[in-house]
Amino acid sequence: MWNIKEEDLYEFRMTCKNRLSPEGATGFMMGGILFSSIAIFSIVLGGGLDYSALLFDMAIVKLQVFLYCLQVIFLILYLFPKARFKFQKLQTLVVLLYAFQMATILLTVLVVSEIANNSMDQITLSYVGLLYFGGIIFHIVTTIDTFKQASEGAFSTDERSRSFFSRTKGNMMTGSFIYVLILLILIYFHNDYTFDTFMGYIIGSVLLYAVALGAAEFQLLVYCKFKFKSFNMTWEENERKRQRFRKYNKKNKSKSR
Repeated sequence: MWNIKEEDLYEFRMTCKNRLSPEGATGFMMGGILFSSIAIFSIVLGGGLDYSALLFDMAIVKLQVFLYCLQVIFLILYLFPKARFKFQKLQTLVVLLYAFQMATILLTVLVVSEIANNSMDQITLSYVGLLYFGGIIFHIVTTIDTFKQASEGAFSTDERSRSFFSRTKGNMMTGSFIYVLILLILIYFHNDYTFDTFMGYIIGSVLLYAVALGAAEFQLLVYCKFKFKSFNMTWEENERKRQRFRKYNKKNKSKSR
């Protein structure tokens, strides 16, 4: 692992105290559970009992449902404000779970529904597998680049500070766009899909690669939460911060009057 120093992570620490705070992560979980619920219920209610029973014979559907149940359990836990801070290290891992299911569930629903209808052949399944494989490689490379940036002070406040979107990420985004476009074209012409079905593949692919990019930041968050004490805020510290913020707002309101 690169030599990541706590003092070189000021900008990322500010991100963790705002957008990636325990409250912000819970908001992300709520959005994730809403999206996953739509996908899961489309399997359960979308095609009748016989169709649903056939889908639930597939291991991949059972896995998605199991992950969804875990999501529900963790969301209930983190609806309690104190739990968000007491179990904030665990929460970073839960966020990765949510990101994984958000990235994969739409394409999974499309694939398993076509398999259940006997409308997907091995070639199309191979193309979709390549989409997944490309997303994994994209995530690994962008995660490595994010950790490399952190070790070089890209998230500090001095002259080394740089944008999260480095040249490596830019090149990966360009290469991935071409890669995904070629696979989607092959899928379309091989199957002659309707517009609605093909749009599902487009949206699923965009979501897969967008989350693969954003989750690189989540991986760094996990590392920092477990490695550095300053990235963890206690419930008492959060309450003191909120009280100071309320007092500041009251003063501003009284001055404006």
